[in-house]
Amino acid sequence: MNVPTFSYSRMIDLSRPIEPSEGRLIHYRTARVDVDDPPSDRWYITTSLELGGHAGTHVEGPLHAIEGGDTISDLDVEHFFGEAIVLDLSNCPQRAPLAAEYLQRAAEPGGGVQPGDIALFYFGWERRGGELPYPATEALQWLVDRGIKLLGIDTPGLDIPGDRRLPNHHLLFANGIPLIEWLGNLDQLQQPRVYVFAQPLPATQTDAIPLRVLAFEG
Repeated sequence: MNVPTFSYSRMIDLSRPIEPSEGRLIHYRTARVDVDDPPSDRWYITTSLELGGHAGTHVEGPLHAIEGGDTISDLDVEHFFGEAIVLDLSNCPQRAPLAAEYLQRAAEPGGGVQPGDIALFYFGWERRGGELPYPATEALQWLVDRGIKLLGIDTPGLDIPGDRRLPNHHLLFANGIPLIEWLGNLDQLQQPRVYVFAQPLPATQTDAIPLRVLAFEG
């Protein structure tokens, strides 16, 4: 039997921790439980979680914006691991949509976008603050046309401000492309191409679910 091997020099956790202080997003209930085995004088607790699917670093599937769309558990797990191209958009303007040419230039250090790529947008928004940056829908179409299978961003949203039709979400979901929002630590990546594992919890009937995202550099 051939055992697959995987070598890397650095691993970066791109997930943001989920804290009880997030209030409306998550509530922890922790209780000590006395049991006969192990002895009742030993520490033994159980924790119950109540959280929204959009808590912390999370992935959204088609059901989020398309009635009858695929849930997270409907999506093939191969969407969530593979080679990723990192697009450094940290110097992009924040008051205008990003054109396709801007994404093309950002993809050049990684050799351009390849079919089957995971695309990661590093806006650096948490450091910069201000308005959320976002791509024009035509620019996002350029990525879709190149055959990406998953998009991850370090902001809590990707759509055009004030447009309640959510055209960017609809474009991704209509093409079966999940969206990871609120990534962290993208500034720690040193290479324009990394290998990503981003497996969501195997919850059913959900439009979104938190997940752990790990990036490996060779």
